[in-house]
This record gives sequence, C-alpha cells and structure tokens, in this order.
Amino acid sequence: MISVCMATYNGERYLRRQVESILAQLADGDELIVSDDGSTDGTPALLESLADPRLRILHNNGKRGVNANFDNALRHAKGDYIFLADQDDVWLPGKVSRCLRELQEHICVVHDAFITDGNLQMSGATLFSVTGTPHPGVWRNIMRNSFTGCCMAFRSELLRHATPIPSAGGFYHDQWLGLVALRHGTVAAITEPLILFRRNDSSASSAGCKSRLSLFRKLKYRAMLAATLCPQFFRK
Repeated sequence: MISVCMATYNGERYLRRQVESILAQLADGDELIVSDDGSTDGTPALLESLADPRLRILHNNGKRGVNANFDNALRHAKGDYIFLADQDDVWLPGKVSRCLRELQEHICVVHDAFITDGNLQMSGATLFSVTGTPHPGVWRNIMRNSFTGCCMAFRSELLRHATPIPSAGGFYHDQWLGLVALRHGTVAAITEPLILFRRNDSSASSAGCKSRLSLFRKLKYRAMLAATLCPQFFRK
C-alpha cells in the first residue's frame, strides 16, 4: 500500500492538477492524505469537491506551520511506502513505479525534477543541476542539505525513527527525514526528473532555498540539528 502525504495552505491555484497527477498513479487501495493548515482560500472546498475515496482530508485547528502540517499527515499514513508531495507541483507518469523499484533495496529515495515557473514553463534546469546530486553522509547533509521533500519517498519503517518531526530548532522536515534515513539505512538518488517542480512562494520543500541567516545563526542551526539527531545513533 502507498500513502502520499501532502501539506496544504492556501494552495487552491495549483492544487487540482497536482492531486489529479498523483491519483492517476495510485491503485484503489492506496491513499492520498492531505493535511490542510487552516487555508483561508478555496483549498478546503476544492479538496472536498474531488470526492475520491483514496483522498483523506485532515484539517488543522489553526495554522501550525509546514513541519507540524506534514507531521500530521505522516501520523495518519497507513501505507508500506510513503511519498511526500507539495501542493503546487505535477507528478510525471511513472514516478511511483520508478521509486518503488529503488525502495526494495533502500529505505529512502530522492529523485531529480524539472524546474519550472508558476505556469509550468521549463527553465531548462533540473533540481540536481542547481543543488547537486544528493550526497551521502550524515555530517555532510547537516552542513549542506541535499534532500528535497517533494522528491522523496521512503519505507514506512522510517517513521518509527523520524516522527514526530522536532518542533524546536526550525529544522526543515525534508532535511530531518533524510538525515534519519541515512542513520538507519541507505538512500538512493534517481537522476531522472520525475516531477515538474514549480518555483514559487508556496513551495513547502526546502530545495534551492538560500539561507538569509547570519553566519552565527547558521552555525547555531547546525549545532542544534546535530544535537537533536544524536539520540538516533543509540536507537536500533
């Protein structure tokens, strides 16, 4: 069984096409879990109008933020394989089957994506060409995150180690999940672009985000992340 976990907030503009591109690749017994963070636009009504039995809609009581919103979706996932999805991208045909092949041998997979503008016009670049191919090693990913949530899928066993996603420290949800995956298994990188990745302000994944933090705050962030991750090395 596959569970796709999506976090939404005021995503009405692009949401329908993304949901349709996901459901087209899911079987009858799979699920798309959408956790909405108190949207004030037409997002809740749009989700309800889709009326697909594979679609499960969760409503937060007030705005909780990206990490807590994704964590809410993950806590309700029943699948053996978990896919993360942003509200404004488009999945390309074959994404699910391609990732599942890698998940037979790896606990987590990260794939490339075509970068587009808000109208899905391709920029000519892919995510990996901008951020680099995801690199192994916990310390290297603490120093420079190479995980992008909307391009990630993992086996459900990862949730036992990675959730709840830490609320303190302001960590990116995808960086946290990727680091825990590296601690408890291996991560595969698929260099084939499997989604259209919109670059706009509503994206929930951390990919390509330039930090505006001072050097001191960057070092503090990494130190807090490393300290929070330490107990993972004593878990089996």
